[in-house]
Amino acid sequence: MMDFGTAVKTCLSKYAVFQGRASRSEFWWFELFLLLVPLVIAILSALFMGQMMTEVMTENDGPMGQGWGMMWGVHSVGILPHLVSLALFLPSLAVTVRRLHDVGHSGWWVLILFLPVIGFLVLLFWFVQPSDPRDNAYGPSPYPYPPAA
Repeated sequence: MMDFGTAVKTCLSKYAVFQGRASRSEFWWFELFLLLVPLVIAILSALFMGQMMTEVMTENDGPMGQGWGMMWGVHSVGILPHLVSLALFLPSLAVTVRRLHDVGHSGWWVLILFLPVIGFLVLLFWFVQPSDPRDNAYGPSPYPYPPAA
């Protein structure tokens, strides 16, 4: 069982590694990280840009007339979280493929996400399954298991 920090470090150190396995805790902690980081960046950007735009609006209304400066500020806030999400796309894809390997499925199954609703539900069902204790086509499990009875 991995904790939050270890899961994030592991996934970022395996930035584009699609071989191997990822435990259930590693996958879900990294998914939480992928949810929180852009959210925090968006909030901080909004606070920072809101303060900066307030100062700009009081000094100068902008070259396009009233309200233009504030509109520019709102659009500027939205780009940074998207850039961070884009940078984290490969590690997210890699840990998803490794998680599929851990439950005994091919990483190509990630393409099922292109099927609306059904693909998401199939993958969600597999992601919550316990790790496959047997060796499978993706190699021996790196996680300790009690011996089979």
